[in-house]
Parts: sequence; structure tokens; C-alpha cells
Amino acid sequence: MNRQSISPVMRQLSAYIAQALHKPLPSPVVEKTKHHLLDTIAAMLSGSCLLPGKEAISFVRSLGGAKEACVTTACWLMPTRPTIRMRRR
Repeated sequence: MNRQSISPVMRQLSAYIAQALHKPLPSPVVEKTKHHLLDTIAAMLSGSCLLPGKEAISFVRSLGGAKEACVTTACWLMPTRPTIRMRRR
């Protein structure tokens, strides 16, 4: 792709993204991010104690394979691919 085929909007967006790394996040964004992170961790912990979470862990355990990915709430390692699938659900 040559320089002329890049639209002005894409140039402006690219410049904004490149500069964003050097600017601090606004306080409300930092606060909301903390809440989302805590909510995600709480959902992981509580979900692993519910029947669907227990069944998902049991199913993935039954697949066997290399121990290469950490399951936070299960205290063991398991193959990467099933771990990714389990986290998407």
C-alpha cells in the first residue's frame, strides 16, 4: 500500500493511536478499568464453583494433553486449545 492510498481519516486515526501510548489515561477510564478487571476476576472465581464451570473443567481435564495453560480456579495446568475454548463460553 503506498502513501497516497491511505485516507486522511486513517492517517488521523493512526496518529492518534501512536500518540495515545505517551498520554496518561483519564481518571474515569482508569477507575472503570479497575471495576471491569475486578468483575472479570469475580466472575472467573464464582463461575468455577457453579455446575457449568465444574462440568467445563471436568470435560477439559478428560481431554488430556500437554500441561501448558493455567486454569486460574482449577489449580492445575491443561492443554492450551481447550483452555481457550473454555474461556470463550
